[in-house]
Amino acid sequence: MKVRLIQMDGKIPNIALMKIAAHHRAKGDEISFAWVERGIQARHIWGSPDVIYASAIFEKTRPLVEQLRMACPNAIVGGSGWDEKVKLFDVGVTTLEQDYSLYPSWSQSIGFSQRGCRLACKFCKVPVMEGRFQK
Repeated sequence: MKVRLIQMDGKIPNIALMKIAAHHRAKGDEISFAWVERGIQARHIWGSPDVIYASAIFEKTRPLVEQLRMACPNAIVGGSGWDEKVKLFDVGVTTLEQDYSLYPSWSQSIGFSQRGCRLACKFCKVPVMEGRFQK
């Protein structure tokens, strides 16, 4: 199976996309990756995959996601910038492994030291997505 992963925004590696990559690589699937922040001009960005996963973490990226959905209506899109209710488990991804090969120049490890948030900033979705602060 050919799997296309698309990071719609953000400056650091996307944990959800790394987990999706690890899940599909373990099944022997072929993974391709694009980091698309400035616009979707050409269909060649999408290639001809069997499935497309995209992640948008900022709401300002919604117009870009809408372009993707017009070009590829079956794309699975998640993230706080699009639909915070879509979880990896809901699309069959259960692994905790992260495939860092999507980001070959990234040398750090990414994870969480805590989940949730004690604050209630008007712009932030963390309390909605993860609940109150947890260690």
